[in-house]
Amino acid sequence: MEPNNPYTSPQSNLFGGSAATSGESVTQGVLLQLQKTKPWVRFMSVMVFIGAGFMLLAGVAMGVMGAAGALKGTGASSAFSAGFGFGLTAVYALIAVLYIYPGMKLWKYANYIRDLLASRQVIDLEKALNEQRAFWKFFGVMMIVVLAIYFVIAIVGVIMGIAAVRSASSM
Repeated sequence: MEPNNPYTSPQSNLFGGSAATSGESVTQGVLLQLQKTKPWVRFMSVMVFIGAGFMLLAGVAMGVMGAAGALKGTGASSAFSAGFGFGLTAVYALIAVLYIYPGMKLWKYANYIRDLLASRQVIDLEKALNEQRAFWKFFGVMMIVVLAIYFVIAIVGVIMGIAAVRSASSM
């Protein structure tokens, strides 16, 4: 890296991106903090993958229980049991698939931290932070979706409660 020359004109990036070049290095303090973070990021990534596996197993178990209930039952109860079991299987499988993306983002984040510790280049820091950003963006969007589902469930519950009270009072 060249020392600063007070007689050169200042430089700026007019396109809004990083002004860092691959020749710049990251401070020791940043490297130390990310080095301490990397094992926990890797651990959480593995836990997310394991959680996805358990979620998939739970979905399969729900499907098996639904099929067993369908074989034991008769008529409408048999169809309901099978439909409910297979519906839960689909929901659990969807959740398991949704777990994979944040797990992959955390895994890549840990990999880029490893690369950064080896290279000490700003470009590797940018790659690591981009994976972290993608993880948090996904997490935020999923939180909004879950809150919206809770809101809809609450509204449906209130409507069903009002309908039940009206039905009971008209008798």
